[in-house]
Amino acid sequence: MYAIIHPISPFDPTEGTDIYFTWNGNQIHQVRCLIKENESGQTVYDRTEASMKSYYTLPADSGLEGGGRYVVYITVFDADGQESQMQHTGTPFCCFTAPSFQLSIQEGDVIRASSFLVSADYSQEEGELLNSFEFFLYSYQGALIQSSGTIYDAENISYLISGLEDGKQYFIQAAGTTVNGFPLDTGRVSFSVAYIRKQIFSTIEANNLPEIGGIELRSNIVSTEGQPQKDVVYIGGACADLRDNSIFFDSGYSVPGDNSHVFALYAPAVNARIFSLADETGKKTVDCYYRQGSFQDSDGEKGVFELRANSSGPAYVLYSNYFSPLSPGEEVFVCITRTGFFYSIQAVKKPLD
Repeated sequence: MYAIIHPISPFDPTEGTDIYFTWNGNQIHQVRCLIKENESGQTVYDRTEASMKSYYTLPADSGLEGGGRYVVYITVFDADGQESQMQHTGTPFCCFTAPSFQLSIQEGDVIRASSFLVSADYSQEEGELLNSFEFFLYSYQGALIQSSGTIYDAENISYLISGLEDGKQYFIQAAGTTVNGFPLDTGRVSFSVAYIRKQIFSTIEANNLPEIGGIELRSNIVSTEGQPQKDVVYIGGACADLRDNSIFFDSGYSVPGDNSHVFALYAPAVNARIFSLADETGKKTVDCYYRQGSFQDSDGEKGVFELRANSSGPAYVLYSNYFSPLSPGEEVFVCITRTGFFYSIQAVKKPLD
């Protein structure tokens, strides 16, 4: 009879781990742990410890190395010193130096808008790749408000948070796993929101006018009506199909100074112009196109947004980050930010709500 070793998740050898197993024989009095290098078969660890529990605590000074791949064998001894059979095939596992996984936002940061593109930075000493990640937004009381869902685009570790309320405090967290199953967690990071200019235009302000016995109602809602090229077709009552159509906003729409535009797109047409911005003279313009294909540095077929700006001096072209082509049930957010006279562009893909 031999002990059945449970699967072992990757771990940092400088921190050690517990190796669990199942044993159905006599009461355990000692546990032996034998570890060999997976490739050479050389024994690198062999110790026996007094224990009556069905797990073995591998210490931090085991001598195992980050990036190493090993095979472990477990035997147990009863009260008479009788050792169990050793497994014919050991249980494989791997060791990695603990990865660095950190949010772009710092503890106590203040966000000045109702939406925020949060990102995370991942690195690992032995080159272990990121497999998937997920962002979570919590209220100050700890209730989950938003979740990105599991995202497998390791090239773009980001998520667009929206609906943040002025004067509120929140927690943001990111978690994920590497390709070999090493768990990642940034922990919860607190931040607060204090608008510079509110981006949710629904507040009505009432001002008392005692000198005339009246009340002034003031709202920052800006009403604008677009002019479609032809009748608009709506999909599911939630979005407009503009793949063979366009809408022109000529009045009631003005965004002076630094600003951001966020567009949510579903199944955009390849090489189509997604939107166009212009000043009153029509001389300063910004156009955005959706491209899809295999590019020199894209590592296979990817989607990307191309931004052509003629906002100050010579015209220039920018590209967003690459993302895997959209599949049914997915949408992509493209965020265009103007700072001074220059623009930046970022894309985030997510499942449809």
